[in-house]
Amino acid sequence: MIPREQLRQIAAIVRGVAVWGCLPRSSSARAGVRYGDIVLGVNGMRTETIHDYLRARALRTDGVELRLLRGGAELTLFVEFCPPSGAPEELAAQLAEARLIPAEPTSSPPKSIPS
Repeated sequence: MIPREQLRQIAAIVRGVAVWGCLPRSSSARAGVRYGDIVLGVNGMRTETIHDYLRARALRTDGVELRLLRGGAELTLFVEFCPPSGAPEELAAQLAEARLIPAEPTSSPPKSIPS
């Protein structure tokens, strides 16, 4: 697993937004988005910052088409917008669990965080 600082540096060089992880069972996770991806574009728009990402995400109501950099190769994924599954308490527990990750990867994979 690529260290967070190295991922941040690569994202800055390619002018994209680093993915720090996805909630388990989220639309993004089901579509295949994962820690270490770098978002280069959303819905056909270049995304160099999180603000670019948010503006481009708002262009569609059914989901987002992501252009990602993963392992040196570009790929495109579609993430369908779906309402959260489960009770609000379950979603809150997933969010709380996802934020308990170390600053740097350890020998075991860290828990994911929302993307």
